[in-house]
Amino acid sequence: MEFLIANKDYKTSINLQKTTSKINISEVFAQRSFSYLNEFNLFVAHFNMIPNFIHLRDIHCKKASNWFAKAYKTEIKDYYFDKRYFNNSKNAEFDEIFYILCDDLIVYFNPTCSTVRFLFKKTDFDKIEKIIDEIKKFKERKSKNKSEISLLINTVDGIDTKSLEITKPKLRIEDNYNDDFMEVHKTIYQRLSKKNDKGLVILHGKPGTGKTSYIRHLISSLKKEDIFLPPNMAAEITNPGLISVLIDRPNSIFVIEDAENIVVDREKDGNSKVSALLNISDGLLSDCLNIQIICSFNTDISKVDSALMRKGRLIAKYEFKELEVQKANTLSKKLGFDSNFNSPMTLTAIYNQGEKDFQQIKNNTIGFKVSCNN
Repeated sequence: MEFLIANKDYKTSINLQKTTSKINISEVFAQRSFSYLNEFNLFVAHFNMIPNFIHLRDIHCKKASNWFAKAYKTEIKDYYFDKRYFNNSKNAEFDEIFYILCDDLIVYFNPTCSTVRFLFKKTDFDKIEKIIDEIKKFKERKSKNKSEISLLINTVDGIDTKSLEITKPKLRIEDNYNDDFMEVHKTIYQRLSKKNDKGLVILHGKPGTGKTSYIRHLISSLKKEDIFLPPNMAAEITNPGLISVLIDRPNSIFVIEDAENIVVDREKDGNSKVSALLNISDGLLSDCLNIQIICSFNTDISKVDSALMRKGRLIAKYEFKELEVQKANTLSKKLGFDSNFNSPMTLTAIYNQGEKDFQQIKNNTIGFKVSCNN
């Protein structure tokens, strides 16, 4: 397809000439290694037109694509697929599959993102709607005993989400945390339960003191959608594509675990990530998004940018510490252990008393020694 622009007598005319597709065969492949084909380039290569585009989310693609292959067997003139062996399984499963129908329709199933995409131009829209209504029957449903988080992922088309189930932990706040945390927990729960609210929750402390377990318990108890930013995507908080994802999910809880590289004082490293976080949590953008944010990290609270700690912006702040001696012994007995602690203990140490402890022994020699103690 060529776009010829001619300027004559200060008037611009645009001449759109249809020719054979100018897309090279190599251009149908996605630019990123974790995706197979670029469905838009594939459409242009086949039909030499710019397609209309419809996107369905949260679809069980394996079941939906099996149904589609049978129901539209006589209309499918070609298909492309990518298969993988998952978890050492004996049989490969479709990771992506592209069906090309007789008219000018491409239906793309992406199980990784639980999405189905329709690309078409001349195909009758009533036909598309009929297929969509059938595929909606394969919408993924939440288990009664499990909750879901929307994991942020990078795709060939930018930032997207993948729904993952998480099991609600059997966790009693009274047993697993020190007494001063109960009031903080009530404040956090009440605020995060509110609609059209915003603000920031900061949870910090040593590893093994129960931050992640608490976050899992909290988001499993709330009815809002939870969006999780993995540590390897911390830099994406400044990506405009992230805002598009959040706009589509107002009134959500945005969880940032291991947030050390995001919350650090801007004066120390010129961190623009803090500015992005402030804009989402309490800037002009926050009035539209109504997103509440949970940040957890192990770093010293003194390194955190002071702007994040201002009243009105901060919902709650809490430092997780080792469980006090009396509570540690009580919890240990409830878990079936006979230990008697004489000093505060982390939850990790209490829950995993039956496992071996691998510690690095400091010494003056080159290298290191490892001791295995029961």
